[in-house]
Amino acid sequence: MSNPFRATRDTLPCRRGAHFEAGQIGPSIALHSITGEIDAANATAVSQFVEANLGGAGRLILDLRGLTFCGTHGFSAIHRVNVISSRQATSLAILAGDEVDRILRICDPGGGLPVVRTLEAAISAVASPASPHLRLVAGD
Repeated sequence: MSNPFRATRDTLPCRRGAHFEAGQIGPSIALHSITGEIDAANATAVSQFVEANLGGAGRLILDLRGLTFCGTHGFSAIHRVNVISSRQATSLAILAGDEVDRILRICDPGGGLPVVRTLEAAISAVASPASPHLRLVAGD
């Protein structure tokens, strides 16, 4: 069965309010951009898109600056991308805009996700040696 999220060109059709683009910066950095809205209707599609288009890239920049809405389901999708990246030993940098910043203040106040503010910072972050995306928290 064909995967509807596998990019055969740079731009994929809009998925219920979100527009996906897969590209590259140089030979080893995948750049995935999502614009529009991430909500309950399309949050699963976000992580499926990233996973389907990651390929063997050891570095990923997820550009979310073009989002006009990101609800709690969007945060879950971003977290799933972090888990996917960690599982595949892929360095991840998330370019967050205002909408993502808003949800991260609520859902990730400790700053556990690898968020950066500029494309230059994202390139620098993923070019550095990989650090674990998931942190173990010891209980009492």
